Amino acid sequence: MNRPAPADPAELLTRCHHDPSVRWVSNPTPAPGETVTVTVLVPGASDVSEVRLRTMHDGEARWWEGVARPVTGGTEWDLELRCHNATTNYRFWLDGDDGARWLTGLGEVWHDPLDTHDFRLVTTGRTPTWVPETVWYQIFPDRFATSGRHRHTFPEWADPADWSDPVVTGPPAMTQLYGGDLDGIVEHLDHLVELGVGGIYLNPVFPGRSNHRYDAATFDEVDPVLGGDEALVRLREATRARGLRLMTDITPNHTGDGHEWFRAAQADADSVEAGFFHFTDHPDEYESWLGVRSLPKLDHRDPELGPRLIDGPASVIGRFLHEPFDMDGWRVDVANMTGRYGLIDENEQVRNRIRATVEGAGDDKWLVGEHFFDGTRDLDGQGWHGVMNYAGVARPIVSWLGEFSTLAAMMPGPGQDPRDGVQVAAAMDDVRGALPWQVVLGSMALLGSHDTARWQTMARSPELARVGFAFMVCLPGTPCFLYGDEVGLTGTDAEQARRTMPWDPDGWDHDLLGFHREVLGLLRSTPALAHGGFRWAEIAPDALTFLRETDDDRILVRVSRAAAETILPLAGLVASGATPLLLTGDAAVDVVDESVVLSAPGPSVTVVRLA
Repeated sequence: MNRPAPADPAELLTRCHHDPSVRWVSNPTPAPGETVTVTVLVPGASDVSEVRLRTMHDGEARWWEGVARPVTGGTEWDLELRCHNATTNYRFWLDGDDGARWLTGLGEVWHDPLDTHDFRLVTTGRTPTWVPETVWYQIFPDRFATSGRHRHTFPEWADPADWSDPVVTGPPAMTQLYGGDLDGIVEHLDHLVELGVGGIYLNPVFPGRSNHRYDAATFDEVDPVLGGDEALVRLREATRARGLRLMTDITPNHTGDGHEWFRAAQADADSVEAGFFHFTDHPDEYESWLGVRSLPKLDHRDPELGPRLIDGPASVIGRFLHEPFDMDGWRVDVANMTGRYGLIDENEQVRNRIRATVEGAGDDKWLVGEHFFDGTRDLDGQGWHGVMNYAGVARPIVSWLGEFSTLAAMMPGPGQDPRDGVQVAAAMDDVRGALPWQVVLGSMALLGSHDTARWQTMARSPELARVGFAFMVCLPGTPCFLYGDEVGLTGTDAEQARRTMPWDPDGWDHDLLGFHREVLGLLRSTPALAHGGFRWAEIAPDALTFLRETDDDRILVRVSRAAAETILPLAGLVASGATPLLLTGDAAVDVVDESVVLSAPGPSVTVVRLA
């Protein structure tokens, strides 16, 4: 197998560039029928002398010529694009002394590619502007904090544990209940505000028969162990007062076998609820999530299920998006499986119907789906705003900076093979280049979650853990990390990752906490890291360097896993006579002989503003 070769930074920065961000599209969120200007950068060292636009209009190709205008460091070509369809595909034809090629989401390609990696603009909806500006703090409600006010409501199935007890292993891990609650979160909001996060993502809050609550017994109330509906309202009011977003988790793929709908369905084969599930032999044989009998799978073909669960303001999805709860969005559990069973595939219809309910509650609500694998075929911008980006962020970074022995915790099977920086860049390009830009911005950038080992455990060293965290935060998307990562919590698998948050500061890694605060502060103060486009400036086995750009801000981010020096051509990066400004990081930044030189003695992250 031929491995991809490192790219010379001088050569990378001579390649033509476009991405559908605010830097290169006059309006990245056009209305249907709107004409926008899309711009291609042709660096001065490029051989390209002609640029044309190819778009698909009702499935048929149309062509448009570009207009060139000189800029510092090269030429920018402006082309008019009419956004005729719900999703408008487009690519560029480049011609020059070296021959003709295409510019797509994969960069310059020298063959005739399929439309899979065409650039895309979505006209029928947009990711809320606040999403890529927000860092999410994921809380597993039973394990973050307890007010001690609701332990008397523990159900019979629970195995009560003290806060300092270790997490058990095996099946008993599901019923070990520590008593974390929503009022406990309210009591610790100062920690989150000082940390610099912008939103809280809660795992399910509905009652179930497990500590994870993905086996809902009802969708009509918040678990009394968490404090009930009133506690969720108190948390909503408290987060709103602190300027924090709040969302929780829903399971439209399944319920628990103790759910009131499923019990009614088993009791009467002629009941309305019996149509909500895939019974193969009523009442005891039914389809469930991955064969787990406690999680019976929902059948979204049933016309009575939609109004109760996903359609309209009175549904479960709709009700929690309005007052008094006013959630800022939903995270959809196993979004990749929802509505899919054998030859039945209702996934597109389900995700579009949920999106309609979410947008009906306001154009500032967010909808993100869980997807461990390739979600590109489900992400046309009409349904989920984005997904938990394991494929395009988590697995590539973990494969570059993680221990092979821990990588299996990312997914079933043999795990993720170790990769170098060149392979990591290729993997990221493959995912990012296949998605509408609005979906890229609407997806979670993450390294781990409640379903994986802890990032501190997966990383090969504490230094590389820091590099990976900063890498994640600086990529396009909305960053998310699991409670306690900031103080050094570890865990070799999902169950051990769900240990209780230690609230004695004497046990915290304060240097790591300070690093998290520093990096998150960058995102809040640097518009280009939230809304800027993306292009590589260096692709090497041990170092990756990229640009995030808006019209007013240009940020250079360099991450390395070993001692390395990066030399970038000054032309096109920095205005004549200007000096790069180091925002944070370990590398020295110098301008030497018309080059920007970045060097560090070991693993490092460096963020530089290019004036």
